Amino acid sequence: MLRLLLLLAALLGLYWYAERYGLAVGYPPFLPVFYWKYSGEARYPLKVTGLYDTVKVKVSGSLQEGRVFVALLEGSRPLGERVFQGSFQEEVRFAVRPGEYLLRFRLEEAKGQVRYDWVATKFAP
Repeated sequence: MLRLLLLLAALLGLYWYAERYGLAVGYPPFLPVFYWKYSGEARYPLKVTGLYDTVKVKVSGSLQEGRVFVALLEGSRPLGERVFQGSFQEEVRFAVRPGEYLLRFRLEEAKGQVRYDWVATKFAP
């Protein structure tokens, strides 16, 4: 009985924390990320080499609230940005030259689940 009460108190505390401060659980690109009223930003460095290069980002999920922004930056200059809300499943491609880039995922009050996957690849002409 005491263990059940402690578990209930822990779950109630987790719910209170998520409602007040936001919560994100998961690890992209390997696992989906579950958000509860989460606002924040994640940045991932990419190094691109070769000819006819493209950064391909697959974004799929469902948000009951909020938005997710996917952007590719070269230094501090944005090369492109897409916004997702509601249910979505898309593949975003950014044309790039060889060099170093930063892939940025920014969330605003997101509540739901999102799966990210990205790759720098070469496409033949």
